[in-house]
Amino acid sequence: MKWILAVILRGLLLGLLWAAFSGADPQYVLYGAVSVSCSVALSLALLPPQGSPRPSRWPRRLWFSLVLSLWFLGQSVVGGVDVARRALRRRPDIDPTVIPAPVHLPEGHARQLAMVLMNLLPGSMIQRSIPGEDPHGEPTREAHRGDTVELHTLSAALDPARQWSRLQHRVAQAAR
Repeated sequence: MKWILAVILRGLLLGLLWAAFSGADPQYVLYGAVSVSCSVALSLALLPPQGSPRPSRWPRRLWFSLVLSLWFLGQSVVGGVDVARRALRRRPDIDPTVIPAPVHLPEGHARQLAMVLMNLLPGSMIQRSIPGEDPHGEPTREAHRGDTVELHTLSAALDPARQWSRLQHRVAQAAR
């Protein structure tokens, strides 16, 4: 059942995406059908459905996904304007630095999404991820205890650690 539902939902979402990008031109419907079918198959191979579907969670997830998307769009605009302002000054207001920040999300899709979104925001990016260690210097077996990321930023004044924390919180809400 979960595979059938995954095929239907992914096909619907990717079909709508194709229609939005192509203008749903009838001359290209065959191309769209092939593209959507291949995309669904690839998405199922790369991200197979996990667990049983719980439709009761969908409205909440959809709402927080929309909130995350709007927040990300707003942060991208604000960050882009700030980076442009810093770069276009007679003496650029840029002082690159690396700031460590804790990871609160467990390993998995939510953490990966947060890392990708952080790298897409202007002014800061994740330089590397550092797994947590136990007192003996061995990687921890617990989900994410002590994991950190190094955030490379144009200026410490951008406060990338705060932005990273807020992003993780929003991704966690959308993933619940």
